[in-house]
Amino acid sequence: MKTSFEALNTILKGEHMAIDQYQAYIDTLTDSPLRNHLIAILTDHKEHATRIAYYIQTNGGQVEEGAGFPGMIAEWKTRLANMREIAPAEMLKRLYDGEDKGLARAVQYSEQYLNSAEKEVLNPIFSNEHDHLKQLQNLQEGLYNNI
Repeated sequence: MKTSFEALNTILKGEHMAIDQYQAYIDTLTDSPLRNHLIAILTDHKEHATRIAYYIQTNGGQVEEGAGFPGMIAEWKTRLANMREIAPAEMLKRLYDGEDKGLARAVQYSEQYLNSAEKEVLNPIFSNEHDHLKQLQNLQEGLYNNI
């Protein structure tokens, strides 16, 4: 069984994985509305990571920074895939899938291992990440005509 700090650090690693993934895709884009949308989501993930790390530290836990080995593998896979030009639609699909799986995993850890006060810290983060999914879906569906 995981302690709450282990669960929070696992969720934090997921945030770092998201940061790395978004950054890898953003690095392939020139200035565009799509790039700006992805930067906004990236900024949110950075803020989420900061908020989770702060909570862990101020409540007596040890923060494990970075995405860990699985995150390094995911980032390298993304960067290798980006060596060839990737279509925006494929990029958005991959980001959506990663965001969806990461959020589901984080919610599962929250439900399994965290008390109500710890869940309260994560609820606005989870809500924001649901918004990311909607934004990515809207971008995939072409509702933002400027990409």
